[in-house]
Amino acid sequence: MKQQLIKFIVLIAILISGCTSDLKIKEIINNQLKEQSVAVIDNFLNFTYVENHAIAFGMFNGIDRDIRMPIIFILPVLVTLFGFYLIWRLRKSKFRLLLPIFIILGGAYGNIIDRAMNGYVTDFLHVHYHLQYNFYVFNVADVLVNIGLILILFQYKEFNKLLDDTFGKKASVSNK
Repeated sequence: MKQQLIKFIVLIAILISGCTSDLKIKEIINNQLKEQSVAVIDNFLNFTYVENHAIAFGMFNGIDRDIRMPIIFILPVLVTLFGFYLIWRLRKSKFRLLLPIFIILGGAYGNIIDRAMNGYVTDFLHVHYHLQYNFYVFNVADVLVNIGLILILFQYKEFNKLLDDTFGKKASVSNK
């Protein structure tokens, strides 16, 4: 019981620190870099201030604002509620299997809080090659979500088996 409590205290600390780091860095970017772009690594990485009024990679940007905004607020909240449901169902699992979910939730809440406070998400990490080949501008929360997804992929077989055992055979993604 004590180990379970310590496990969840550490996982919650990771979630909170991820969310807090994201929000603190965005606050610095908003105060120091508004409407600017600064080269961090010449011809590769800039800190470029961008207000993202859509979601990942500009999705839903073409949809009317009155329709887009409720979707943008509701969708991440539903996904994070599902994340907490998943944690509840998998609560007795190993730390390393729960860790990616908490990392993803830390990033998700960073963006949810940012959007709730500002009406948009602050993005600032701009990866490019000589400004000719550009990747979407993103933020720390996006990095956290991707790290969580990569950790799930590294543990795919064990994670998939755990989902099978927890939800039944039809719940997992199969290669059949």
